[in-house]
Amino acid sequence: MTSRVLTTANQITLLRLIFVPIFAILVMERSYRGALAILIAAAISDVVDGAVARFFHQESRLGVALDPIADKLLMTTAYLVMAFRDVVPWWLTILVISRDVAIITTAVVISLVAGYRPFRPSILGKISTVMQVTTMFVAVSYAARLPWITAMVVEVLVYLAAAFTVASAVHYAIIVRGLYGQPAPEPDVAKPSN
Repeated sequence: MTSRVLTTANQITLLRLIFVPIFAILVMERSYRGALAILIAAAISDVVDGAVARFFHQESRLGVALDPIADKLLMTTAYLVMAFRDVVPWWLTILVISRDVAIITTAVVISLVAGYRPFRPSILGKISTVMQVTTMFVAVSYAARLPWITAMVVEVLVYLAAAFTVASAVHYAIIVRGLYGQPAPEPDVAKPSN
């Protein structure tokens, strides 16, 4: 991993952070086509920054940390403003954000108590993220009045995203309980001889 901070890959990731307030402003102004363009640009930048980092050997600790933060910040903001505009339901937004907060809080607590442990996403977690992102893309497309996106399509995706979000949260809870829920073995104490 490179020690440089402002590599080209990291600059592309930082650009994705700049997209967050722009997306929020566009949704609040009901400029959904502009918001959709920002989401597409963010998705492209997410692919490009990883490819640039690998191709030019610019993988860095900052990039490894910054990339998921940029993704989560954009998705959290997207769900909040789209719920505010009644495009996606508040209950789904609360589910999505609560799951992420629970995962982050658990990872921090485990790191503080047991030292740093890598917390890799499970298959269900990855599917959940894909469903959440897909739902947001489709919801923004619906709000932008793209002709092939109907309210029924959005509704089906909302329920699928909710189901996978809950399933992945339960799965992570089972994983954490299995790995860290066992009591520490008691030290061997020599029994007094009679």
